[in-house]
Amino acid sequence: MNEPNPIVKMLTWKTRLLTAGDIEAVLASLASLPTEPFTLTELSELLPPTISGDKNKRRSVSSLLSTLQEIGYLYRPSGRKWAKRAASLSHYLSPQVIELSQLEKAVSRPASKDRRVLEIEGGARVAAKAKEQ
Repeated sequence: MNEPNPIVKMLTWKTRLLTAGDIEAVLASLASLPTEPFTLTELSELLPPTISGDKNKRRSVSSLLSTLQEIGYLYRPSGRKWAKRAASLSHYLSPQVIELSQLEKAVSRPASKDRRVLEIEGGARVAAKAKEQ
């Protein structure tokens, strides 16, 4: 059995009833929708019957859409409609992952310490002195 994608796995943390497989099905259905606004009913028609036929799972799909809105992939042009900012979640996340990579490279480093070499008979000894500012 394959491990779920880490992003799918993180999305399961925000939905109580949807499995990783359910979330993959929702993401695939979202990717198949055109870029114009859609309703939850229109999305439900594309979902497998195990999700669309279960009232509680449909509520969890709504929660998942809200989570996708929080991260910026979806937005709500009106109270009952959703719209995508990119063709798929992976297309939306690609530049975000690159930005994350840049943030990780910009990690602050601890202040360096000055090192002094003291000459002692028979060899050298290194003594560290904190940089005074």
